Amino acid sequence: MWAGVDVNAIVDQSVRNYERDWRAAAKDWTCLQTDVTRSPGRQETDVSQVVPLDGTPYDHLIKKDGQPLSPATKRKEDRKFQRIARERAGESPEEKAARIHKYENERAFVKDIPHAYTFRLEGEESVNGRPAWVVSMSPRNDFTASTPHGNMLSHIEGKLWIDKQEAQWARAEAYVMDAIGIGWVVARIEKGARFTLEQTRVADGLWMPKRLTVDGTALVMMVHAKALNEEVTWSDYHRKGSDPIIDSE
Repeated sequence: MWAGVDVNAIVDQSVRNYERDWRAAAKDWTCLQTDVTRSPGRQETDVSQVVPLDGTPYDHLIKKDGQPLSPATKRKEDRKFQRIARERAGESPEEKAARIHKYENERAFVKDIPHAYTFRLEGEESVNGRPAWVVSMSPRNDFTASTPHGNMLSHIEGKLWIDKQEAQWARAEAYVMDAIGIGWVVARIEKGARFTLEQTRVADGLWMPKRLTVDGTALVMMVHAKALNEEVTWSDYHRKGSDPIIDSE
């Protein structure tokens, strides 16, 4: 039915597009980010303005626990933003390059995705009215990571919904097959955690994150088990100096 469809080439192109888009977001795009964290008997909602600031984004807090900041807290956050802006404006070329390199390294594992998995074309589905390839991802036994954090891909299986017209991730799901260590064994994400990413088209060929949900358990300091129940949404995308884009999805 899908004779002649090269699923590996589709995934490879989608990864390149994803990389290109988050780099563009870091340099030129601003948006609102709403972070909802739920725990038994409590829900915390923080809203930030994500601002590109000399090559990497800065999250400028504008609401805490779902409420506008108090005058004192607003002044504190505004001073913090102004201080960071001054520091970045005063960086040497080497310091700026090191900061951008660190930011990019934290996301570089995406480059390993085409080599980390065996891909299977499962079919086609409509995502927000657009046709998408459905691709399952199974970890390869012979995979060797080439990027920081790339090793974690061996512990994750997933599925991609790739927009057929623009080879973009309309949706991605990941399932943690066994525990993943983070940092210097400060924490680990336990088996069974699930991540779901939805993206939205903000311009021709340019897609940005719309919603990320996390559901699972993390072991903090290798002792304290903490439930992960978080939803992050992004909205009001616009280039610096332009009006927000209304998401019609």
